[in-house]
Amino acid sequence: MDLLLGIDDTDILGHKPGTGRLARDLGAQLQAEGLAALTGVVRHQLLVDPRIPYTSHNSPACVILRVETERDNLARRIFEAAAGYVVSRYATGADPGLCLVPRATVAPSIIEFGCRAGSEVLTKAAALELARRHDVMLEELGGTGDGVIGALAAVGLTAEGNGGRFLELTGDLRALGERVPASALRQRGITLLSMSRNGEVVPSDALILAGDWLRPRLIAGKPVLLVEPADGSWRCFDRKQQHPDDGHTEDA
Repeated sequence: MDLLLGIDDTDILGHKPGTGRLARDLGAQLQAEGLAALTGVVRHQLLVDPRIPYTSHNSPACVILRVETERDNLARRIFEAAAGYVVSRYATGADPGLCLVPRATVAPSIIEFGCRAGSEVLTKAAALELARRHDVMLEELGGTGDGVIGALAAVGLTAEGNGGRFLELTGDLRALGERVPASALRQRGITLLSMSRNGEVVPSDALILAGDWLRPRLIAGKPVLLVEPADGSWRCFDRKQQHPDDGHTEDA
C-alpha cells in the first residue's frame, strides 16, 4: 500500500535545506526507522502570485512511501514521526504543514484542490475543512501553518498522477552520474519518452546525458524522463535552469 506524505513551507529565503531536500531526507529517515519504504519524492509547482507568501517558487513536495499493510495504526505512527522530524528541522519563520493519506483513498475533491492550487489562491481554512471532511491527517506544524495548503495540494496532485517531477526514486538518482545507460533507467522503472519530431524509440544501449539534472516527470502515475537527440546521443529535455528574478536554481 502506498502512502502519500505532503509537505510544504519548511524554509525561508537563504535557508537550507529547502523543502525538496528536507522531503528527501524525511523519506530516508522514515525508511531508516523501518516505518516504510521510500519509493519516490515528487516536487509540484503551485501558483506563483504576490498574494501568496511563498518562499521562492511555491513548490511543495510529496513523499511516496510503501508499507506492507495498514496495521497497528501504522499511518498515524508514520505521521507523528514525520511531524517530529519536520518540527526539528524547519526554518524559524517558516509556516510548515504536513499531510498523510493512503493513495487509494484520496478523494476526487482533494485531487481537484491540488489542480486548483496551480491557478488559484486557496485558503488554509478550505484545506483544513476538506481534510476534516475526508478524515485526512493534515496539521499545521508552526508559524501561520499556511503550509497545509501546499501539503494537501501535493497529495492531490500526486494522486492525480500527471504533474510535477521526481526529486528522488528508489535509490539515489544523483548517484547515477552524468551519463546513464538507457537500460539502467528502464530497470529502475523510468520510461524514456523521445521529444524529437519523429518520436523514435530510445535504443537500450543509448547513453543519456543527465548533466546532474535527472528529474523524471510524473506522467500517468509513473516516472517518465523526457529526452531528445544530441550529437549522436541523447540528453534530458528538462535541464537545470536559473531563475533570473532571484538567482536561485529550482529546489533539488
